[in-house]
Amino acid sequence: YVAKYVKSKGPINILQIDVEGWDFDVLFGASSVLDRTHYLEFEYHVRGKWNKLHLPDAVRLLDGKGFTCYWAGNGQLWRITECYFEVYNHWHGWSNVACVHRSQKNLSEKMENLFLETLDAW
Repeated sequence: YVAKYVKSKGPINILQIDVEGWDFDVLFGASSVLDRTHYLEFEYHVRGKWNKLHLPDAVRLLDGKGFTCYWAGNGQLWRITECYFEVYNHWHGWSNVACVHRSQKNLSEKMENLFLETLDAW
């Protein structure tokens, strides 16, 4: 479905998904597009299918595609990939998730450094 609307066959610098709770469906159906995506952002909350799905499921899917994902907001990042907490299976607060493909070394490093700065601030 996503490939139908993303006409480019080359790299995708930024893919932003905002479909009011159907984000996981879009991610699940975007395999060939994700393979070419450098940076991805989507919303997570209780609306749509998110009320029955869990963020760790989406993060595992994206990790398998080579992405590292973070909670994003207020100039801070909090890594979700490889930082699993049980509460992630139950909490459905409205938030943005930012994911970088690990092949993008410069951006990956910048995002990880911002995460480390966020940790230091806590």
